[in-house]
Amino acid sequence: MSDEGELTTAQVADYLGVKVQTVYAYVSRGVLAPLRRDPAGGSIFALADVRELVTGPRAGRRRPATSEDVRTSITEVGAGRLAYRGHDVRNLVGHASFEEVRALLTGHPEDVEPVRPTPSEEQHLAALLAVLPPGTGLLDRLKHAVLVARATDPGRQDRRPGSVAHAGRRAATFMARAVPGAGTRGSSLGELLHTALEPCPGPVVDAGLVLLADHDLAVSTTAVRVAVSSGADPFSALLAGLAAADSPRHLTSSVQVVDWLGPALTAPQEALDGALVADRAPGFGHVVYTEQDPRAQVLLKLIRSDVGAQRWDALRWLEAELVDRRGWVLTVDVALALLVLTYRLPRWGGAALFACARTAGWTAHALEELAEPGMRFRLRGVYSGPR
Repeated sequence: MSDEGELTTAQVADYLGVKVQTVYAYVSRGVLAPLRRDPAGGSIFALADVRELVTGPRAGRRRPATSEDVRTSITEVGAGRLAYRGHDVRNLVGHASFEEVRALLTGHPEDVEPVRPTPSEEQHLAALLAVLPPGTGLLDRLKHAVLVARATDPGRQDRRPGSVAHAGRRAATFMARAVPGAGTRGSSLGELLHTALEPCPGPVVDAGLVLLADHDLAVSTTAVRVAVSSGADPFSALLAGLAAADSPRHLTSSVQVVDWLGPALTAPQEALDGALVADRAPGFGHVVYTEQDPRAQVLLKLIRSDVGAQRWDALRWLEAELVDRRGWVLTVDVALALLVLTYRLPRWGGAALFACARTAGWTAHALEELAEPGMRFRLRGVYSGPR
């Protein structure tokens, strides 16, 4: 604890008697705000603000709902680490296929097997996509693909674990086929997406799928668990996740970063000036990763040889300046945006990879939620309107 009454994240956790992950959750939900971020030590908090949680108006009241309220054995997220069931993602990339990682997350060995739509199902999907209005966005195409996967599945209302796992595989396959330019033949999700994301190398596509497969209790994952808890069928629960993820602050963030990063890599000083004035740099800064986003660093290393020297130097300069001046860590959205720019992919390329990958995590959390009491997610509204 400093003389000025400031606490590090670890000290806040010790003071409140909670886990560090709970402090991260307080920050992400606005319960506690950091004074600043220190590149060496993470977030710094005012002691007075922390005391307020214990002695202020919140004391004695129902504790704010946080990710700590949901016990999970699926994914662990730390200041600079991401692990699936105890396996560091950096060790999984290049050694395990996406399908193997999906099976690891869900606990269902059969998840390594691909789902192959019947010719009739392929026709239904193609017919629906063909009548969508011109300019229909990627996420809307993916939502419609899940609807087709659900409508053509006789067991769509089956909430037994095996059927839920099958629904997740099925939804992922239909979604991948709905990505513009995607292939229709292949034994893996990566093969289906590779055609749409050419000339991005296949190993990079596979790595992206593995790295983005899950991220603990993100808002979209929470939406899936709430839907499952309410009794929704697995396809509807996945649609809830897609709906919550369809946001520039979540799954489509990389699309916004593409627009900022392109000019920023050409004129990095101008981009830094703008970021410092606006106190914002798209794709930089994360509520959990205070040291580094391991997903971003793995992807950047994989595409390094294809990124021009000028762009690479500009990115690393911006990264160093933004960490030093604001404590903003470079996130996976920047890596996805650089991937799009490097291989001249459509703006939505990163979002397509993200959405299809995350079906694995959503399915795993849906399966885990099945073992919990139904209808357990019920926030209490504190009425503040006229009496």
